[in-house]
Amino acid sequence: MLTVIRSILGGQKLRRPGILVQQHCWYSAPGSASAAAIEADRSIREGPRRDWTRQEINNVYNSPLLDLIFHGAQVHRHAHNFREVQQCTLLSIKTGGCSEDCSYCPQSNRYKTGLKAQKLMAKESVLEAAQKAKEAGSTRFCMGAAWRDTTGRKTNFNQILEYVKEIRDMGMEVCCTLGMLEKQQAVELKKAGLTAYNHNLDTSREHYPNVITTRTYDERLQTLEFVREAGINVCSGGIIGLGEADEDRVGLLHTLATLPSHPESVPINALLAVKGTPLEDQKPVEIWEMIRMIATARIVMPKAMVRLSAGRVRFSMPEQALCFLAGANSIFTGEKLLTTPNNDFDADQLMFKVLGLIPKEPTFPEDEDSLDAEKCDEAVSSSG
Repeated sequence: MLTVIRSILGGQKLRRPGILVQQHCWYSAPGSASAAAIEADRSIREGPRRDWTRQEINNVYNSPLLDLIFHGAQVHRHAHNFREVQQCTLLSIKTGGCSEDCSYCPQSNRYKTGLKAQKLMAKESVLEAAQKAKEAGSTRFCMGAAWRDTTGRKTNFNQILEYVKEIRDMGMEVCCTLGMLEKQQAVELKKAGLTAYNHNLDTSREHYPNVITTRTYDERLQTLEFVREAGINVCSGGIIGLGEADEDRVGLLHTLATLPSHPESVPINALLAVKGTPLEDQKPVEIWEMIRMIATARIVMPKAMVRLSAGRVRFSMPEQALCFLAGANSIFTGEKLLTTPNNDFDADQLMFKVLGLIPKEPTFPEDEDSLDAEKCDEAVSSSG
């Protein structure tokens, strides 16, 4: 019996005992198909789903690696322009002095990493950095502040609202990561023109207390809820290399894939261990671990932007090419990510040329003004 059949008839379905064949997809006979093949086929036929079980995602994650890459690429080509990769720039607008105890972070005031706390950057400096990023090809500008939350920071928060408005007027997508938000603050960020809010879950609920004790998992999820209710795109992913097990990586993806709506962006970060932090001696993440996370995320959240984020500096061009093949379609450019090093600009430009990648243009919601006003009014009324 044939184990693999491909249909070359335009959209026509062929039926054989136990085998369903459709255009552009490969299928195996019962008993031989990997979970990656089965779930990729279902994602292509049925679109995104939010009723994933943890075991289903585990099965995809543990599929043979080459099979996982292949089927991640299938889903990616179905849901996205597979050559487009968005270039983003991340700027730390308020560095160091954070009260949290995130074990991976050099910005915590609990660890001796040699990083000095700084005040919020001046408007002129931030806008200059945004303009340079745009000229270098970035279409999304992300601003990060080392805060646990935004409570009691009215003056600084109002300044950031101004930054968001002006950078949005440059024609760029704007993202912020400022710690936990209050509901009304999410509404104000939306009115200012914020495209996305980043608030990573970092790892699984089970492993989370081993990494952070100053903010709960549910508090992180609540911020994502406020962001979604305000009509802002959700950017949420995690970090691998925190001492977690494979089941924790599966747990992270399961939490994200079963949210009421999938995040529009899912950053996959590889830990860059910093001397002076509790995780300074962690073993570097292997490229195969990164690819497995990216491909699984692509299959279970097909429409999300899967962002190849921190840790990319350790990977060669061929290794990054496998990440793009598996389903990644965004990178951060610029000399550093918050406080850790990033890839060289010229090297990235060469990579785009060699791999035939196309810079992705910024995207904004259709009928943005009317939609924004409606969502903001709803959010304000629901907040009482």
